[in-house]
Amino acid sequence: MAMKSLKIPQPYQFGIKLIIEIDEPIFDRLLSAITEVHPFVDIASLALKISPKIEEIPINDLEEILRAIRSFYSLRTQENLKNTEIITGLIDAVSSDETFSELSSEELENFEKRLTKLLAIDGSISISSKAITLLQEYDHIFSSSRIVNDIRPIFKPENEKEIAGALIVHTLKIAYQDAGDLREFYVALDSADVKNLQEQLSQCLIEGDAIQAMLEKADVLYLDPHSSSK
Repeated sequence: MAMKSLKIPQPYQFGIKLIIEIDEPIFDRLLSAITEVHPFVDIASLALKISPKIEEIPINDLEEILRAIRSFYSLRTQENLKNTEIITGLIDAVSSDETFSELSSEELENFEKRLTKLLAIDGSISISSKAITLLQEYDHIFSSSRIVNDIRPIFKPENEKEIAGALIVHTLKIAYQDAGDLREFYVALDSADVKNLQEQLSQCLIEGDAIQAMLEKADVLYLDPHSSSK
């Protein structure tokens, strides 16, 4: 059965162009840095960690490169493709994409060699790609939240112009990703609900720390999606 053709999504085009264009010595140092660095799920943290070793590449450009490289590994994880299939598919996709129309045959050949080297790394980028895939294998993925506090007056039955009391209502807004779309819903909470939620979240953090300590004791690498490099 023929492999389905690949396309270069717009968010990865600039990163791929940089991978193709950077000088060979810089690419070699990039390859070495990616191979040796401690894995980070967060691309910004990964870029910050290896940036001192590749000062010629601005940090924002480095993030674009790393994001593109991780997308190569995602093809292997999500599409179950072999390295040779990924390389062939990406070369074909670049060759037929107008964004890369000015590339010479020599540059394409060099890109193929660089892809081969990048996909041979079994380190931080590979682990990062697998971790991101696991994080995204849910129907609903949390995006953001916000709580709005409202005062709801209660009027006297016998005189609706006079206020007998008031309620404080906390409205929790949760935004989440659902099959690629951003959705949201609202939940009304009273003060007791907020306190219970706060206690549950605090307990969740305590249990998370205990699990992390257990992983460290078992010498299992803990990957924090929002960790910052040190």
